Amino acid sequence: MEIQIQQNVSLKHFCTYRTGGPARFFGEARNADEMIAFRKFAREQKVPYLLLGGGSNVLFSDEGFPGLVIHNRMEKMQIVGDRVVAEGGVNLMRLILTCSQNNLGGISGLANVPGTVGGAVYGNAGIPDIWIGNILLQAVLLPENSDTPIPVGPDYFDFGYRESKIKGKKEIVLSATLQLKPEPEAKIRADVNQYIKTRALKQPSGNSCGSFFKNPTEFPSAGWLIEQAGCKGMEVGGAQVSPKHANFLMNNGTATSKDVIELAVQVYEKVKDKFNVELEPEVQIYPKNPFKANS
Repeated sequence: MEIQIQQNVSLKHFCTYRTGGPARFFGEARNADEMIAFRKFAREQKVPYLLLGGGSNVLFSDEGFPGLVIHNRMEKMQIVGDRVVAEGGVNLMRLILTCSQNNLGGISGLANVPGTVGGAVYGNAGIPDIWIGNILLQAVLLPENSDTPIPVGPDYFDFGYRESKIKGKKEIVLSATLQLKPEPEAKIRADVNQYIKTRALKQPSGNSCGSFFKNPTEFPSAGWLIEQAGCKGMEVGGAQVSPKHANFLMNNGTATSKDVIELAVQVYEKVKDKFNVELEPEVQIYPKNPFKANS
């Protein structure tokens, strides 16, 4: 199969931090066959590959990515009764609004979550009201060492808080079947608007990946720990700990990825010194995660 390979593509245009250097190779996969072909290309070139969805939970280094970045543009959806089958590249807000037009809801809480269906399953995205792992009926995966897609049930993922078994592995979510519930479109849209309004009141707008660190179980939240450690408003270059929400590390317009990473490390150290708690990043940092030894 013929696929389009680009070289030295700036990754800052494909992630919400708006930072990062170029990908050595870059391609857009619009179906499973193209996804398989891109992986074959990476193997032939003997370079690492990385699947990129909405870019809302990744931070690329200023040097970029040394291999192939595959942008997931698999965006088909099909509603079957009270279920939706969505490909991995489907935007979550588009999913919610499309289902609402068919009077199917139960996923309005995901309006609070940026990204794609594949990324949401990969990291069990959600909020206390709803986690995608709770409504997943089945997913179709492309295994790491096989070009034959396989269907798996929700138990396969061993979902946890912001976690799934495939996180950090090379298995690709091609599609997911989600269980919805009948609701009037007007109610769904009202709920969506309320989630968005609530988010705007609590969370800063701008270039970030949302919450940078996971919430530890023994404390109120990562944001509380960061604030109590005196980190609110801290700056490194163009990166800042948001004065509005301490777990948001913002790019104020001029930050580099190095600025964000150095700020995150300083926050980590201050929280560790004060509370003896080692915060674990929620954001995926590529190609080298400075927190990996602590996660």
